[in-house]
Order: sequence, then C-alpha cells, then structure tokens
Amino acid sequence: MFRRILVGFDGSPGARRALRHAVALAREEGAELHAFWVEEPMPHYASSAEEVRAEESDVTGYFDRLQGEVRQEAERQGVAFRTEAVRGHAAHAIVEFARQIGADLIVVGQRGHSGVLGHLLGGTADRIVDSADCSVLVVRDSEGS
Repeated sequence: MFRRILVGFDGSPGARRALRHAVALAREEGAELHAFWVEEPMPHYASSAEEVRAEESDVTGYFDRLQGEVRQEAERQGVAFRTEAVRGHAAHAIVEFARQIGADLIVVGQRGHSGVLGHLLGGTADRIVDSADCSVLVVRDSEGS
C-alpha cells in the first residue's frame, strides 16, 4: 500500500510517537522510510559572529542527536532509512520534500515545538494536512488533547 513514507521529526514527544508509527508501518509495508527535520529561521539577530557560530554548532549537535534517535528506532525494528535536514518553515518544507521524493504517506505528531501561538493559529500538522498531495497520518498524543 505505501512505498515511500516520510516522517517529520523534531525530537518532540509527538514526533517520537510519529517516528515509532512510521517505522512500524515501513517495516510492515516494506516501504522506504525518510526521516526529515527542518531548521526554522532564527527569530532574533545575533550580536556577533561568534554568537552565530555558537548557534550553528548547537543546531548541528541537535540534528546529530535527532539522527541518532531515528537510527536507534529504525535499527531496532530492522528498517532501512534515509535522513534529510533543511532550513525553512516546517510545514512547507515537509510537503515540498514529500513531493520531491514521491512520498505516498507523511507521518507527523499532533504537536511539536510550536507552542501557544501554533496551538491558536493551527500547528504544523494542520498545515501539512491542508496542503499535502499524499495521505497524512497525524499521530495524536496519548492524552488526546
């Protein structure tokens, strides 16, 4: 049924649930698994070049940890995977990458790191559902909120 599954992964609890579901589906379907994360633009201006380098180093370390989490879950379930990270806005970047790779399923968590503003305006998952060309599985949190 699914040949190519894309999971949006930002390290949040919702994304971890989505990752577990995506890996299990990929295993069951024999599908390719692509884990994808997005570095959103920085909302502030750095006061020095050193501050920018420190921020870039922090981001690199964070994405290395995310890739390690994906590797651990995929290897535990015997699923091959690919990873990709880009800069941009999460919903747009996920939908665009899904188009590029010909994904037939996008898996995302109900909530990520969007905070109160995202809750009021509609989060990343809502935007993905509205604009994706393929099926989207939104994994709800365990409390159902």
